[in-house]
Amino acid sequence: PFHPEYPPAHLEQVSVQIREKYPDMTILHHLDEEQRLWGTSGRDIWVRTGQTWKRWAKFPFHSPRDFFGFSRPTARAFRADKCNLYVNRFGNVLGIRAGTVYHVREGSAPVPLFSIQGDCVLHGSLAEDDQGNIYFGEYFMNSARQQVRIWRVSPQMDSWEAAYTFPAAAIRHIHGIYRDPFEKETYWVTVGDFSGECYLLCTRDHFKTFTRYGDGTQTWRAVRLFFSEDHINWITDSNLERNSACRMQRTNGKLETGMPIANSGWYGTTTSEGLHVAFTTVEKGPGITSPYSQILISRDAFNWQAVHQFKKDFLRPVQVFKYGVISCPSGVMSRHDLYISGEGLVGLDGRSMRIDITAAGEKAE
Repeated sequence: PFHPEYPPAHLEQVSVQIREKYPDMTILHHLDEEQRLWGTSGRDIWVRTGQTWKRWAKFPFHSPRDFFGFSRPTARAFRADKCNLYVNRFGNVLGIRAGTVYHVREGSAPVPLFSIQGDCVLHGSLAEDDQGNIYFGEYFMNSARQQVRIWRVSPQMDSWEAAYTFPAAAIRHIHGIYRDPFEKETYWVTVGDFSGECYLLCTRDHFKTFTRYGDGTQTWRAVRLFFSEDHINWITDSNLERNSACRMQRTNGKLETGMPIANSGWYGTTTSEGLHVAFTTVEKGPGITSPYSQILISRDAFNWQAVHQFKKDFLRPVQVFKYGVISCPSGVMSRHDLYISGEGLVGLDGRSMRIDITAAGEKAE
């Protein structure tokens, strides 16, 4: 039986059932408005309509990474699987791989649009406005602390521009861009990573200007944000300091720190039923206190409960062979049809699955 390491006082009985496994689907990226599920297996781009998977297109070969995609250990070491897919409201498919942004069309080679700094962006970190413009920020090591850009790609993917450029030494990189479901003209940007670089940034004028929240410390180091009517919520993303649940009041920017979290929090989603789901990561550092990547759930995005976990596998060092990571597609999913992908975890490395999160007394679907 599963025993959460930090059970909150309001612990409820929840079961997590694995409903389907997709052993050949390395990453599930997006669930679009037509309920089509988009994923990748190596360079191959797949789409699932109903119960049927169909190969849509294939990313171009890129050296040297694609010489090493023949096994999981080598693919992990050379980051051969890293890429992004996002489908806007018009059904246009954006792909990012090996530092190139593509317009992906069915049955043909993806059309290269422009180059970015870094390989790709973090899962679920792209946003879309009502017109169908797609926004994403550059995510790369950036040891020289050069300028970092937020990109805007037009609805038909026939034009693009830097919507905003952070000057050199301002931030290391961008973790994610999230549209506020309670204020549709508001977008939040999470940036990091070290002292003086960790903030929540808010724009209400389509990325022309930002309001900055936070003091630059690890408490404000976030990847995924969760929204409630009164608060902006996150789980800290720190391998350097102990992690915790945090939230900021919308009205005055006041920070509240809540329960401890065993590891850093990278990815997550809010289901169609309003349940917040977060995933923790096994990386390396004093902020990482568990060998398990956990699935956490919350009603309010502040009090979290661990309901399932996957153990980090044996491949070391983790800096070469990847951390233990759980991710999920962007788009709106039900708690009963929640798709996840993983790497570096026992039973969830380079594969995906569909799970059902069911509370006691609730009928599983």
